[in-house]
Amino acid sequence: MIWRNDNFGAAVIGIALMALWPRLTYLDEVEQSPFLEVPTAASWPYVEAARGEGDTAVASPLYPLFLRGLFTVGLAPRYVQVLLGAASCVLLALIGRALWGPGTGLIAALCAALYGPAIYFTGSLLPPVLAVFLVLSLLAALLWADEQNDGKAFLGVGVLLGLCLLAAPQVALFAPAVLWWLWIGERQRACWACALGTAGALVLWYFLGMATNAGGSPDLLVRGGEHLPALDMYYGRGDSVVLAALLWKWGLAFPFGLVLPIALLGVGFALAARERGVLLALLFVATGAIGTALYGAHAETRMVLVPVLLLFAVSGVGQLAQLSCAWRGITVAGLVLIAALVSANTPAMDRAAQASQHRYLGHAYVELGMTATAIAEYEQAVAAGSSDQDVYWALAALYEASGKPERALGVSRTFVERWPADERGQRALGDRYMAVGRPQEALTIYQQLVAGGQEGLLGRLGDAQLTSGALDEAIQSYERLLTLRPDSSRVRYQLARAYTASGRMEDAEQAYRQLIDSPVYGVQARIEAAALLRHNGQLAAAEPLLSQALALAPDHHKGLLLLGEILLEQGRPSEALAHWLRLAELEPHNWRIQGHLSRAYSQLGRDAEAREAQAHYQREKQRAQLQQRVEVEQKALAEKILGESL
Repeated sequence: MIWRNDNFGAAVIGIALMALWPRLTYLDEVEQSPFLEVPTAASWPYVEAARGEGDTAVASPLYPLFLRGLFTVGLAPRYVQVLLGAASCVLLALIGRALWGPGTGLIAALCAALYGPAIYFTGSLLPPVLAVFLVLSLLAALLWADEQNDGKAFLGVGVLLGLCLLAAPQVALFAPAVLWWLWIGERQRACWACALGTAGALVLWYFLGMATNAGGSPDLLVRGGEHLPALDMYYGRGDSVVLAALLWKWGLAFPFGLVLPIALLGVGFALAARERGVLLALLFVATGAIGTALYGAHAETRMVLVPVLLLFAVSGVGQLAQLSCAWRGITVAGLVLIAALVSANTPAMDRAAQASQHRYLGHAYVELGMTATAIAEYEQAVAAGSSDQDVYWALAALYEASGKPERALGVSRTFVERWPADERGQRALGDRYMAVGRPQEALTIYQQLVAGGQEGLLGRLGDAQLTSGALDEAIQSYERLLTLRPDSSRVRYQLARAYTASGRMEDAEQAYRQLIDSPVYGVQARIEAAALLRHNGQLAAAEPLLSQALALAPDHHKGLLLLGEILLEQGRPSEALAHWLRLAELEPHNWRIQGHLSRAYSQLGRDAEAREAQAHYQREKQRAQLQQRVEVEQKALAEKILGESL
């Protein structure tokens, strides 16, 4: 019986406790990782599904239910996965003892306890740890039930099989293999007991598994390096002494690049022996390998095969020692060749994986509000040659939000250089040229886009033309856009500004009056229309427009200033003074307002206050001019120092 022998039990418990140490240490080492608070793209769908928020299908339908249960009772999933990892080592020891003896089981369990990728997945919210535990539970249950020769026991095995396929659909082909294994072993009752669960599991696999096929290249199944679709597992070596010791690729991709060749040796010996229990393990590896290759072979999906491969590897080494020296030498040479082939296509640095890693780190730091760190991560993703457009969009947006428009412009230029046909990128580049005060470059971009059929950008084109002084062209662009969007208040407001700049005052006034009822531009339209009326000497018509504007926005600076000037010109200095005093409260350092106050006080005969305001005006003016001169000199000095350093 595989459950007996006290010494073996003590050894298994010791290995289980040993398995806890690297896993807990690893979690402690990555405690500051943003991924512990912000799930990555790979784990986010599982977390969303667990919270009942996402509607995206996931590859492992059981894992979100597992997370939901832990969230409900308040348990930390990663620490539960630590326990599952240790329990998997116990199961592996029991399976190894049943198939090859206690020594093989204990050594394989020890290897599993220190298997680097298994430790890495313990710290992620991904299915491998749960899948490995359930698969090993299934194998142990199959061996136990087969020993009992009790068909009823296989009812539970069938349920466990269904759970395995929901946790790891890539091993679904193992279900018919189990039925065949039971049938040839003259366990017909057991076969029928499993049949219903197997059929249901296959249906679930088809609808829940194949519908969410992760894709990928089948060669990743045997590649020594640990490839993941979104992250770089080897990046974690920089933050963890545990991973640095147990996961590396220096010529040989350790550990899988060593485990696979030796496991193939053990498979060869097992094929020659043809023992019933070992046949079950062979069927699992064969069907699991096929399913994994079809299901998007990579480190996450092939992890369920690793514990059984460890068993074959340990048994293979034991049987290799029993060969003659000649055959042992030939076999070792073959293993070296296979190991070289397995690791040959594993680059020392996977730049695509590193770029993806930095991309998701940047996203995580954005979610945590750590903008500077997020920018640094996105910059590293760009330096690693990221081909993900979202990296450039996010980096440019972060620079823009940080008050660094020139940096944002540089990122947009790089984006357009890499994806010149992307109109969205060209539009963003034009917008950023406008943001840094370079309308000529923006104008060229907008012209090309409008000529290409993007008439919705006529407004941007008009803005660039207006800012660069091409007034007639700006008016044409705005008028053309108004025929497409006659209700656009913004376009009409910009058109009014263009009319004003080109000297078409009557057209400008009419355009502003059409905006008076606009909830967005109503206040500004009244003030601009009043300014035009004042320019034409129509003070009486301008005053009510300004009063209406200030009724809507009592502290509008330009409105207060302009109404005060109109009132003063009409010989009403006391009313003008009230508006300017309010403006002085709003802008206490604006020396020009003191000049207006001095004029109002003079007309009211309040000479002392007029002199005081005039003196204040002179002091603040001189201070502002001195400050401006200092800033100009500092800028010139900085440019000179920079030029000399270059």
